[in-house]
Amino acid sequence: MHSTQIDYLPIIEGDPNDLNTIFTTLIECIQLSAKRVAIVTFDLPIWLKAVDIIKQANLPVIARLGGFHLLKSYLGSMGNIVQDSGQLEVIQYPGSTTAGPIVDGGCFDMAIRAHLLIISTS
Repeated sequence: MHSTQIDYLPIIEGDPNDLNTIFTTLIECIQLSAKRVAIVTFDLPIWLKAVDIIKQANLPVIARLGGFHLLKSYLGSMGNIVQDSGQLEVIQYPGSTTAGPIVDGGCFDMAIRAHLLIISTS
């Protein structure tokens, strides 16, 4: 039987967008990991930088995207795939500017509602 250990990491003082801070965080995760590979979750802007650092330094870390940013990325991908399908015209009413952020995943709550409405009516 395998066991899983989930821990909170110590606070690292520094700018979260600074590459040195991200690298320090990754090294701390590796040192605290009981296994050979550490799994760390980041938000989108930091995840992009962390993935680059992991690749360049060949670190034994799996970087995961947080749930909120994963959802926004997924909704943006869906909007990109169906951009020429007329979905924008269905969502947008005259004089409205909210359809763009809905289709690109920027307003995730409105995007989920719009996709559910479109699915339920088709």
